[in-house]
Amino acid sequence: MNRLIALLATLIWAFEPAQAQEPVVELSLAEESVAVGQPVILRLTVLVPSFMPNPPSLPSFETPNLLVRLNGRATSPTSKTVDGETWSGVTRSYTLYPMVAGPFEIPAQEVSITYRGTGTEDITTTVATEPFTLTGLVPEGAEGLDPLVIAKGLTVTQEIVLPEGDIAVGDAVTRSLSAKITGTAPLFVPPLLGLPDESGLRAYPKDAVLTESMDRGVLSGTRQEEASYIALSEGPAELPEIALEWYNLSSNSVETITLEGASFEVLAGPAAPITWDRGLILRLVLAAAGLLAVVFGYLRFGHARVLHWWAARHAARALSTRQMWADIERAIAAQDLAQTLARLSAFEARHGALDPSPDFESAMAQVTAITYGSGAVSDRDAKARWAALARAFDARHPAGRGTRTAEALPALNPL
Repeated sequence: MNRLIALLATLIWAFEPAQAQEPVVELSLAEESVAVGQPVILRLTVLVPSFMPNPPSLPSFETPNLLVRLNGRATSPTSKTVDGETWSGVTRSYTLYPMVAGPFEIPAQEVSITYRGTGTEDITTTVATEPFTLTGLVPEGAEGLDPLVIAKGLTVTQEIVLPEGDIAVGDAVTRSLSAKITGTAPLFVPPLLGLPDESGLRAYPKDAVLTESMDRGVLSGTRQEEASYIALSEGPAELPEIALEWYNLSSNSVETITLEGASFEVLAGPAAPITWDRGLILRLVLAAAGLLAVVFGYLRFGHARVLHWWAARHAARALSTRQMWADIERAIAAQDLAQTLARLSAFEARHGALDPSPDFESAMAQVTAITYGSGAVSDRDAKARWAALARAFDARHPAGRGTRTAEALPALNPL
């Protein structure tokens, strides 16, 4: 009787419909810890008992401060024997680069899979990966580096271009750098230009250009930077020296890259021409007509003295606060950057520096960026920036809008 029961159980199991087996998702991390900025390979394998009519939806594993790259042919078909049967699937290789030190807790990721069941119908299911942890390490000796740059090789070259001849107020000095890094992404090279304004200079950096390349699985790249430095005032000016410390994995030591700066003398800009106010000319003509007889008689006896007085009067007027202020306003209205900087320099040399004005400094920076900044500026935007500069400059008037500052004129009849 027992043998009959066992035979019946075997027959029932043999004719019972086969149940579809669930897909398998496997993760393999080459190393659980790696130096900051260095690569580690993560492999994700998806296996099904039949085949997949559509590619699975694979996760990206994007995580803050963790750089993820897919190499060429990162996804490829694969197969594996499971319980004596051949399962098919795909494998994807991810290259992970920790950007900071510390652990990265990667939670479970969902993988959507469509595969053929035991019949002719397709089955769609979602399988979660196992969570894992990757730790970014700082090599011994590199703990004090800020920023932390770890690579197998790093070189930086520079070029400084000065204007031909003398450097004057309003001229630009160009400095460009090219950094080549090996064994990690160029993203780890910190910005080197666009530093705070140095003595007598204002920096206008362009956007950095980063280029990545892959050679036999080794990530490398370049970072190119360029900045224009505008001379704001006459006198000595300097581009500072640049120093960058980094950890060399080839020698397991900290090395320093030093780029020399440059010093030069900035001369005064082109002299602002003396301009005549039309209303003043009209008043002088009327006054001359009324006093012609008296002046004619006086000129016969004091010609040299009167000419000397006349020249001194107009020279003093041209250097007065009111006239020099009006000259700056005309340069702004004409949208002439070189004349604006030159006349501002001449005004401060004659009457002293004005009180600081954040609005004026910001507007001047926006106007200067039209010529020396990165990217094109439309005519409409340019007019708006010059108009903003005119308003900011008008608000700086040392004696109030439309107020004439008293100026001492030479005596008519000096003793």
